[in-house]
Amino acid sequence: MNIVLDAYLDNNLGDDLMIKILVKHFPQHEFFLYSNSSAVKNTFHGIENITVKRIAERKLDFKKADAYVTIGGSRFQLVSLKQKFWRLNRLKQLSRLKRQKIKIATIGSNFGPFSGKFAVKLAEWELRKNDLVTVRDKEAADFLHQFKNVDNYHLADDIVYNLDSIYSRNYPQKSGLGISAYRSIRAPEYNFENYKYLAALADQYIRKTRKTVKLFAFDSENENDVVAALHIYDLAEEKDSYEIIPYLGAEEHFLQEFEACERIVAIRFHSAVLADIFEIPFLPVAYSNKMSNFLNDRGYAGPVTELKDMNRDLCVDTLAETIINGGELFSDFTYDHHNASVHFDELEKILNSK
Repeated sequence: MNIVLDAYLDNNLGDDLMIKILVKHFPQHEFFLYSNSSAVKNTFHGIENITVKRIAERKLDFKKADAYVTIGGSRFQLVSLKQKFWRLNRLKQLSRLKRQKIKIATIGSNFGPFSGKFAVKLAEWELRKNDLVTVRDKEAADFLHQFKNVDNYHLADDIVYNLDSIYSRNYPQKSGLGISAYRSIRAPEYNFENYKYLAALADQYIRKTRKTVKLFAFDSENENDVVAALHIYDLAEEKDSYEIIPYLGAEEHFLQEFEACERIVAIRFHSAVLADIFEIPFLPVAYSNKMSNFLNDRGYAGPVTELKDMNRDLCVDTLAETIINGGELFSDFTYDHHNASVHFDELEKILNSK
């Protein structure tokens, strides 16, 4: 079966893991991704059932496609006029695919933010055209519940909880702090204050523990967390105790280094998911509803720091002690008690249906 795959392609670890896990689960199918970036193409080089093609080729490929699958969270943000106009054009495309009898699925999603009732209506119109929708948090499931004509939807833990299909854990001796460096392209006015605060926080951790700090850059293209990591390092005083770990398309080394941390400051959503998988206590830092929903679904009642509040008004010493002591951090780990396989189980039913 030929499957056109729609995903966020930015050398972003979380999104790339979802793609790699998906195609590993369905080796009998051929998947097609579309990007003009040679760096993105290199990320998926060597995976037998994935072909990365130029964006201009997608329209022609739809003529021979059997299914169209959109994967990943944050694919339904409808705030600006540009986003709404783009969604209208997408609706026209989905209508054409429907007429061609191509199966349509959206998996691993969450929703929002939205601006106005029309934005919500656009999301509803698109979701009604799907044969399957799977979501990763309860807020998203509740959002779908309001739509009478969207009925084949399922709530399941994030797709990355299926990580063991592509990565074998090492169970290393854990030591030091990992920080998910983050460069916001939506609220850049806060970035430098965040960098200064994280450098001060990491320096304080190093002075109190004499352990290393790893700065993890989850995205290395347009969003470019590598720049955030470099700024934090440049602002730091204890430079000899820092490492920068960038994700450049190959996940093995990145995950090994992440798994070896004993504490995590989780800013990127998938840094929280990975900390949960690897059973690492973490301090959640929220910049969108993704993190908040994840924590609410797990009944977490500990400290949550808003990214925009990570500035000189937030006491560095107190937060460093919270991280070191660990008692208030997220540590109610999922272990193997997740249902992330539901995304693929339900997708398989759709792909196999007549």
